[in-house]
Amino acid sequence: MPTDTGALELWQFRLSLYPEKARWALDYKGIPHVRRSLLPGPHIPKLLPRFGQKCMPILTHGDIVVKGSAAVIDHLERAFPTPALYPADPALRARALELQTWFDDAGMQIRRAFFHEVLPAGAYFADLFSTGYPASARTLYRAGFPVTRRVMKMDMRITKRGVEEGLSRMLEALDLVIKNLGPHGYLVGDRFSVADLTAAVVLHPAALPDQYPLAYPHPRPPQLEQWLARWARHPATDWVREMYQRHRGQSAATEDCNG
Repeated sequence: MPTDTGALELWQFRLSLYPEKARWALDYKGIPHVRRSLLPGPHIPKLLPRFGQKCMPILTHGDIVVKGSAAVIDHLERAFPTPALYPADPALRARALELQTWFDDAGMQIRRAFFHEVLPAGAYFADLFSTGYPASARTLYRAGFPVTRRVMKMDMRITKRGVEEGLSRMLEALDLVIKNLGPHGYLVGDRFSVADLTAAVVLHPAALPDQYPLAYPHPRPPQLEQWLARWARHPATDWVREMYQRHRGQSAATEDCNG
């Protein structure tokens, strides 16, 4: 690992696709960092004045600000090149980056379908989103969650058409994993890469692997159980769990504080 050029801070939601991509990359490389975890909804006035946007992840590395999961991974590959997430072979690297882009785009649609189906279980997800916050803050957040839920639906453009596209894209993404698996169980070449990481993160809502950093406690609401049952027989859900089991590893965060 090269000499650090400044402290790293990851601005994130604890429950979200794209922050999980950045977290996994940091943890996979064993890079010490601080996580600043925000609540969906109240995060907007905290991020906009500081970074000029409301989307996360955002990584700060000393004076450098990196926005978006793909850009974060690209920055980490240059600043902390080992263990690598980009294949060394140029053709394999190009394919891995192509798959990263495909799954990133699919994730935008998949999350619409996921949240459409599960957000009616408001109290459960309000508590899940606010994990790590004091009890008093969690109570207030639960009380105001109906407003947050409406904002989330508008922000993610959750419409009937969007949900139908998301369900179709989930099945397409699961099928794409099986189609691209090589003899070593990876999507590109013979080792874990950014392609596997991105696909596993985007598809984790279909499998809920045990190694995901935020547990979905039991009893789970019927909306969530029905969502999981929809995908349970697809072999790619086993692959997602295998990638998490093989490669998710331990957190490299030195602190996970509420932003």
